[in-house]
Amino acid sequence: MAHLMYFKKIRDELTEVEYLWGPSREQLDSSLVIDKRTFAALPGPPDSPAGQIILRARRGSEWPEVGVIAS
Repeated sequence: MAHLMYFKKIRDELTEVEYLWGPSREQLDSSLVIDKRTFAALPGPPDSPAGQIILRARRGSEWPEVGVIAS
């Protein structure tokens, strides 16, 4: 069975970007900050969508506004 994780960008500054994420569009109850220079997630919870968000940003040359990840 697929596990879905939703994310939404809430802040985009010169050196970092912040996302809310969670199990549904209505339940984005965790936050994640990514350093744009190093691509490090702060903090880096193991179940966060940080890796997929960073991958999408590198492929698309911009930080995604919203998204869903299936695993």
